Amino acid sequence: MRIINKLKTARRSLAKRIQIQRVHSLDFTVISNDCWGGEVYKYFNLPYNTPFIGLFLMGPCYLEFLRDPKYYISQELVFHTHSKYEEVNQVLLKKPYPLATLGGKVEISFLHYDSIEEAKTKWQRRASRINWNNLLVKLDGSKDAATPELANEFTHLPYKNLLLLKAPITGISKSVVVADYTNDGSLMFKRSILHFDLANWINTGNSAFSLTSKLFQRVLGVG
Repeated sequence: MRIINKLKTARRSLAKRIQIQRVHSLDFTVISNDCWGGEVYKYFNLPYNTPFIGLFLMGPCYLEFLRDPKYYISQELVFHTHSKYEEVNQVLLKKPYPLATLGGKVEISFLHYDSIEEAKTKWQRRASRINWNNLLVKLDGSKDAATPELANEFTHLPYKNLLLLKAPITGISKSVVVADYTNDGSLMFKRSILHFDLANWINTGNSAFSLTSKLFQRVLGVG
């Protein structure tokens, strides 16, 4: 068992090195509706060039942000004690955290922050690092009030986008269905990268495996 575990660790380490070598530029910004995006930076051992770390947005607010991201990034965070979503209010009752809006419309749950000051400081610092010329945008279309209509709209936005789903949605072909789906954004990253070509998505916006990368994924794994 120990030898098998060592082989798995070595295989994953080699897979990660190959992934890094395949990426044309590591200067990118990931926008994600949950903690999934932060795991991309950890995977490549990069600084967070995005403010979308340790937080989540409900589907309607996330799509509203993506319709005009530069406008909303330019707006000041306004903090509140209650959410417009009952689902979020239930989470707040169990674990209070900073809750804010941008432009009076986009609500952000700073789930993994201890104070308003921490949320504000880290948001502003990381927002200043956004590479607007290399945006990678991901949506989990199977939770947080993300309807099929919002998921469909997401696939037509002018970004390198990645739609993750628990199950297929009729009429949407541009998506990645994750068989071992989970609501946990961080864990979802580890599971989802077995189902799409991470390096190809970063380079081109196309998440599909090529014949070569599919062979690489099967032999080495990328998780």
